[in-house]
Amino acid sequence: MVMTSVDDTSTAVSNGCHVNFISWNVKGLNHPVKRNKVLSHLLYLKVHVAFLQETHLKHTDHARLRRNWVGQIFHSKFNGKARGAAILINKNTPFIVSHTIADPNGRYVVVTGSLFNTSLILANVYAPNWNDSTFFNDFLNSLPQINTHQLILGGDMNTVMDPVLDR
Repeated sequence: MVMTSVDDTSTAVSNGCHVNFISWNVKGLNHPVKRNKVLSHLLYLKVHVAFLQETHLKHTDHARLRRNWVGQIFHSKFNGKARGAAILINKNTPFIVSHTIADPNGRYVVVTGSLFNTSLILANVYAPNWNDSTFFNDFLNSLPQINTHQLILGGDMNTVMDPVLDR
């Protein structure tokens, strides 16, 4: 599992309130024990917004991510138990949704809305593990209102900026 520290992912929105974001490639949430451990750990970390990749859940299975602390769930799913991206928002986080985009291939989910009167785009990506420049072009072109909203991007890009440095 790859998880970023909550301290590294605290982001201040424009009114000075702090929101904890986390991005985590969970590599499957079908097993109830693993799902419970992941969701319990997110609660322990006091996460406000969680970007989860490789959920491997079918459309009907995303309801299993519901917990007493989870207020909103946004997800993209694939046609089988593979891929999948989800955004979980804590029920005490006053995020107001205006628009959602879910990739039919289970690679990304984008949610537009506002948090503390700040216009935001929350985007979670699980990119292909091969060099697919068309994927990134399509994803970036799907982002709505990029000029008027702050973008918060989480995900597993499955690529590096400089292959020579990443040996």
